[in-house]
Amino acid sequence: MIYEIHLYVPKTGKLTPQMLEWLFQHGQSTNQPEAFWPVRKLRPKALARLMYKLDPTLIPVRGPGEDVELHFPNSELGIVLYIHDRGVIVFFPYMAYGIYSRIVLGIIYTYIRYLYDAVGFWSYDPQLDVLSYADDFQSIEDTAKLMDAVMPKLLPE
Repeated sequence: MIYEIHLYVPKTGKLTPQMLEWLFQHGQSTNQPEAFWPVRKLRPKALARLMYKLDPTLIPVRGPGEDVELHFPNSELGIVLYIHDRGVIVFFPYMAYGIYSRIVLGIIYTYIRYLYDAVGFWSYDPQLDVLSYADDFQSIEDTAKLMDAVMPKLLPE
């Protein structure tokens, strides 16, 4: 199962559940006025260059339109940052109960924390329905435990 975390820069300095609901309803729309958007418009290539400064081992891949994908160099970890004009989606495989999952989460949380500190990104975990203005390393273990408790129930048997 592929796990995902969504990252956005709210225009107001905070992100609410209502804003996320609007994004999931209208995020694919091209006819919404800019004033309606609760999150800032981004330049994907500039953001990809910023991430490359943090981790020059990331492998850039052209996405659809102006979107950019950054792949973690170890393909076995399956980490991909998908950068679009309104945010970033971090994809990685769900791995239950292991040190391997803690390593992947540590890498992911490093990226999330960097984007929060550098640009003001907030994170949203749609699987666990958790919204956060910044994730820190203390929450890695909490997230892993929550994933281990919740995710097996969502997986087909």
